[in-house]
Amino acid sequence: KIGKSWLVLDLCIRVAKGEPLWNFPTTKGTTLYLCLEDTFRRVQDRLVRITDEWPDNAYFTVAAKTLADGLCDQIRDFLKEHPDTVLVAIDVFQMIRGSEKDNSYATDYHDIQLLKEVAVEFDITVLVVHHVRKLDDDDPFNMLSGTTGISGAVDTSFVLKRSNRNEVNATLSCTGRDIES
Repeated sequence: KIGKSWLVLDLCIRVAKGEPLWNFPTTKGTTLYLCLEDTFRRVQDRLVRITDEWPDNAYFTVAAKTLADGLCDQIRDFLKEHPDTVLVAIDVFQMIRGSEKDNSYATDYHDIQLLKEVAVEFDITVLVVHHVRKLDDDDPFNMLSGTTGISGAVDTSFVLKRSNRNEVNATLSCTGRDIES
């Protein structure tokens, strides 16, 4: 409950409009936001607070298949209908995973790889929101829930962290294959 969904919604809106985010340019294009822990009412309430203009090329859904049941094909169908799509955001990773209780490195890595294949095939960004564990660590990337298969498979990781629940400000840490140290 740190504001990940608010951040992703704002990102989707800015990309759809072609507006910068934190003074970084964005590539304008269609966005698809799978806000799977929310209701349409909550998404609409947040949209009203974030923007006066809801762009026509920003799409939202509160339901989707799992990876095991055809999510990647669902995304591919959307991308074929909207070839100008540049961003698909999935909030949260756990909601699209299969019902298996296998939490192995191989399973975590495989699940991310399925999404990366779609990203590469269509030359888009797939942003996957995931939770961190409650136990604090000096290295925020050690706090990612699950195995290191998740962090090992992704190109870039961001961790949003507040010093305490009542804090207004948060720190966003980034690491990745294409991010300079």
